[in-house]
Amino acid sequence: MQDRYYDLVSERVRRNMERQSPSWGGAARPDAVPLNYGFPYPESYPLEDLIEACATALREDGSEALRYGGGPLAGEFDAMVADRCNERGLQVDDENIIVTNGSAQAITVVCDLLIDPDDVVLVEAPTYMGALREFENFCADVRGVDMDDDGILTEELERILADGVRPKFLYTMPNFHNPAGCTMSMQRRRRLLELAEEYNFLLVEDDAYGELRYDGEDLPALRALDETDRVFHLGSMSKILAPGFRLGWIIGPPSLMEQGDRLKVDGGTGPFVRAMIGAYLREIDLDERIIRIREGYRRRRDAALRALREYMPEGCSWSEPEGGYFLWLTLPESVDVTVLMEDIAEAGANPLAGNIFFPDDRGRNNLRLSFSYPDEAELERGIRAIARVTAGQME
Repeated sequence: MQDRYYDLVSERVRRNMERQSPSWGGAARPDAVPLNYGFPYPESYPLEDLIEACATALREDGSEALRYGGGPLAGEFDAMVADRCNERGLQVDDENIIVTNGSAQAITVVCDLLIDPDDVVLVEAPTYMGALREFENFCADVRGVDMDDDGILTEELERILADGVRPKFLYTMPNFHNPAGCTMSMQRRRRLLELAEEYNFLLVEDDAYGELRYDGEDLPALRALDETDRVFHLGSMSKILAPGFRLGWIIGPPSLMEQGDRLKVDGGTGPFVRAMIGAYLREIDLDERIIRIREGYRRRRDAALRALREYMPEGCSWSEPEGGYFLWLTLPESVDVTVLMEDIAEAGANPLAGNIFFPDDRGRNNLRLSFSYPDEAELERGIRAIARVTAGQME
């Protein structure tokens, strides 16, 4: 058993070292367009309102705001989150929600709660690289299920399950997928829940981008459709306020959430930050704020799509997301992006290579482009640089 665990940890370390290699992300020149990470654009931060909210938190809660656990305003934040989630049909009460240090800690808590070494965890292929790395850190047997523009291929998932694979859980991003940019159709949401019940596995729904829709109609979260209480729903303030607050949450089955809360050892999640955001949310209309920042992201997405249509050579394709932060670029199979990253960086762009988003050796002809941070002119310049390098390789 010890030898097996050692082998699992060694493989985990090897893959994580590969992910930190420059060939996976590129070492860009200083003026390269940052298409790599999903940061909000700087103008979206409500700095003056937050300065006032910080002062309000200290005035109202005094020294309580600075102690372990925080004061009344921290609890006010928690109640506001629960109310907002219930408005979306997420079935929240005091027994089944845990506030976390961002959705990253939410993923860690779920892993700590559910995964034993060698447990099978199913993911969409591709999937969020941070979750993939965390599952591997817990020595899970991570396997991918293919996707298309409507999300996970439930027919393929059913074949995998019928062949005898029994996952502990399936991790999914049904809204504005990272990195693929797609949104799971209503039909597949319902079928995924049916399969989870039939084969008795849990679902972990990561909804970090769910409120950033730019086109189309909102679809209910898996948690809102769940009648058997088997969905863990992960949410975050990072994309609608600011990632530096590190505030997220988990909603899940009460019997498991009590255990998860015991596993979360952090001395209290950001009590002063929760107080400050509680004071801020009390004074503003959050829905109105989200509408405003959506417009900024919509302009950036549209600029990126225009540039792709104008500059990318024939034979390339890309997702056209209805929301979120990301575009998924597919190059001809003859192009290996892992050998192009340094050239792309030198040309003036810094995307992420697609193979870091797979649990296997796929994605070598894909790039993830984040359109959330650069302005429209920068997006055009960065995509033009990628197109130039890609066309040179294809020729």
